[in-house]
Amino acid sequence: MMTSTKFWFLLLDSATGQPYKGTTADFVSLPPGADVADFRDAVLSKNSNKLASVDASDLLVYRNKAAFDRRNSSADFVDDVRNTEGQPLDPTQSLGELGGKGDMLVVVVPSLLSPSIQPSQQIQPLSLPPCRVPFFNNIGSIAESDGGWISFGQENIPSTKLGNLYIRDCYRTIAASITDRNGIQKAIITGTPGIGKSLFLIYLLWQLVKKRKRVLFIYHPFSIYYDENGDVIQFESGRLPSDIDYSFWNDTLWCLFDAKFKEEADLGRLPVSLSTFILSTSPRRGMVNNFKKPPVPQTFYMPIWTETELAVIAPLFPNSDNEWRERFRILGGIPRHVLEDTKDYPTAILVAACKKCSLDHCIEEIGIDSAITDKSKVIHSLVHITSAPPFETSSVCYASQAALNIIARHKEQKARLRMRDLLASCEGNPLTAALCGYIFEQYAIELLEKGGEFPCRQLFHGNKKIKPDDMTLQLQSSNKIVADRVMYNQTLNQLYVPKTKNYTAIDAWIPGVGAFQITISEKHGIKGQAEDDLAKLGGGNKLYWLLPPSHYPSFTKKSPHSIEQYAVKIPFPE
Repeated sequence: MMTSTKFWFLLLDSATGQPYKGTTADFVSLPPGADVADFRDAVLSKNSNKLASVDASDLLVYRNKAAFDRRNSSADFVDDVRNTEGQPLDPTQSLGELGGKGDMLVVVVPSLLSPSIQPSQQIQPLSLPPCRVPFFNNIGSIAESDGGWISFGQENIPSTKLGNLYIRDCYRTIAASITDRNGIQKAIITGTPGIGKSLFLIYLLWQLVKKRKRVLFIYHPFSIYYDENGDVIQFESGRLPSDIDYSFWNDTLWCLFDAKFKEEADLGRLPVSLSTFILSTSPRRGMVNNFKKPPVPQTFYMPIWTETELAVIAPLFPNSDNEWRERFRILGGIPRHVLEDTKDYPTAILVAACKKCSLDHCIEEIGIDSAITDKSKVIHSLVHITSAPPFETSSVCYASQAALNIIARHKEQKARLRMRDLLASCEGNPLTAALCGYIFEQYAIELLEKGGEFPCRQLFHGNKKIKPDDMTLQLQSSNKIVADRVMYNQTLNQLYVPKTKNYTAIDAWIPGVGAFQITISEKHGIKGQAEDDLAKLGGGNKLYWLLPPSHYPSFTKKSPHSIEQYAVKIPFPE
């Protein structure tokens, strides 16, 4: 038989902080595993007469009297525990060890529901001066124009030099996912710095205001409030309504919070569970730690921009001139780097970032929970977060082939020495896989140039007997020749490599010997043009898979099985 636990509490009036209607300390008994919602139900049942006009969901529960007293504090809390002390407990939180006789829980009866409050003490409707920023005053009257633009006329979007906003397809998809849901919700909008998360919040604000929703828009340095009547109010810094003002903080309010130039404490002061709350932030563990507590927010990832999208907005940035496409090729699809901040040479940006980062930083997957350090800031130049519809999951990739080339050049020796360990961690990490694949390919080509003997075994398919013994592939040394493609009558026993990295068939070839495909993946397939290329190699109509030792024993024959195939062991670098 399970033993119930006593949970002691004080019932307080939210307006006065005094015992509610003369009540004294009391307790309720609950079974193991009870949460805050269970506790509220029990308190309401035990005080049904005094709380006759109250629903359990109206009650706010604080972990103790000190937390209740701190609910309106403006102190700058610096650690995660203190950031939550002034907040009501989440209804889904387990009670655990809370509610001891020496540290009682506090149950707060909202003042608007309290018959003990005199009319003069009731929280009054907001009566504040109107907004003085024309951009925010006019946003609700602006319509979308042809081509997916919102034009703000003579007013620039605050904190930018832009008078027009291009509506990306991902903006529409993410906004629809957020606005189509019912009830209070939390959501995080994240992505690589400079991707346009703040502009997405402007777009979402525009949508909500046009629908006459109540919106609190927190966007440095502004705190702008739109009521359901279309009135626009500008709060002074740090002067938002009290978190127990339930005429303001309730399920009809949308709060859009842009974390740019904000600290964790700025978010920690807000009652995020009382309204629909949308947080826009770059990867930043401290900012999202508490926000991610139940109810768990939905996370949306802003994808990197395509060249086509950047071409649409390039005219908005006259300083970007005609070199932006080259910046895009080197820096990838981040508008801030490609179009906005163009004072530094793109290659210099990547080299500087690479020099500040270790090899481990260059292959570390970045996500919403990444910590903010000087090195993590610069790594965003090299590594980008991206996503695909419906933008609820993310992946990481190097900013460009140029970024991968620079990382490989600066970190190659260390990566070669750690190749054995790095290959073991390739599965599930696209950054490690890309870097290892690039470096292993260069290393394998070097060995082909040197020539020598390589362990080799023929690959078979189906029920054909596999020969148990390795063979030896013997190659003559030769300096590689860069060629456009495989051609008839190329020099026998000469190593050739393709001019372009994206050559679709093979990685190297030696007429009279065969073609070579270099891979660190056991799932690598044969590319479409390979058969045609093999036919041009004379007697060397064979495909050799160059593999690290860890993949050599288990590698299997690939389709089309009509191609004669061999696995070749490439030793780890020493």
